[in-house]
Amino acid sequence: MSLKSSLLLALAFAAAVGMSPADITRARDFGYRQQYDSALAITSAAIASDPSDPAGLYWRASLIQLLNYDSVDKSLADSFHALSDRTVALCRGNLQRNPDDALAHFYLGMIQLNRATFLGWQQRGLSAFKVLFGVAPQLNAALAADPTLTDAQLGIGVVEFFKAGANRYVLGLSLFGSKKKAFRLVTPVADQDGALQPAAQLLLAYMLKEDGDCAGAVRYCGKLLDRYPDNRTALRLMRDAQYRGGMLSAALATGRRVEQEVLRATPGNRYALSENWVVCGKAFAQLGQTDSARAKFDRVIAWEPYADEVPWLPNYVREAKQWLKKF
Repeated sequence: MSLKSSLLLALAFAAAVGMSPADITRARDFGYRQQYDSALAITSAAIASDPSDPAGLYWRASLIQLLNYDSVDKSLADSFHALSDRTVALCRGNLQRNPDDALAHFYLGMIQLNRATFLGWQQRGLSAFKVLFGVAPQLNAALAADPTLTDAQLGIGVVEFFKAGANRYVLGLSLFGSKKKAFRLVTPVADQDGALQPAAQLLLAYMLKEDGDCAGAVRYCGKLLDRYPDNRTALRLMRDAQYRGGMLSAALATGRRVEQEVLRATPGNRYALSENWVVCGKAFAQLGQTDSARAKFDRVIAWEPYADEVPWLPNYVREAKQWLKKF
């Protein structure tokens, strides 16, 4: 899956400083409920009230990033990059005036982490890792200036995890990272009732799935879905973990929920639908239901003319064709 959308929702809410606790909770909950207009209104107010505080810009960029993955709108991608650039410029300006500005270090690191995940989703793995190299120094500087910024530890854990598995995302890229350290940093946040608990639950679910603990990944997806039942990112991540863990009937049931939610919210989203059909097609095939599998794969292949327009669609078309050859 590379650095894909299952991680992105978590990263988009990995900031819990800079705005009031009430605003953090409201923006977080609106975002995980996918009520983007309400969440963006909070960031607009934050930017207007204090243009020198990078929190509002960071959160707005993060929400635009989420909305882009839900709708796959190229104009939203442009908006994300523009907001990211503004956030970086503001943080660097603040650091020129005060090199010990913990929040400037924090948001500079976190916006670069979001940018890296976006590049990963665009299948620009090497560029993503180049950006990733600059994340940990900023987050470590934030912690050195203010040890209470424990959110930075979550971001460092994400960096450690992807560095440890760099070769899986960019062939031939070998980096030193520690999965053990990554899980040690992320797990406590996922298990504690705090502003970042939902973010850490998604992050940890993704990490567990990638590390082969699919039952653990499903468990943490379930915890988040207990609070936000229709969250499409958690549903898609749960479906993938169920499929990868051999829970094929469960994966198909979750896949039906995913399709229902995608059709309700963004019915023209060929990216999300084709991804879902491929996973469900593979589950049907492994259950011996070849007619149902063929129907899913044929629907993906029918969209091949849109391959240049839809992220990841060429991969899904190629995978569907390969599976059809097995019948």
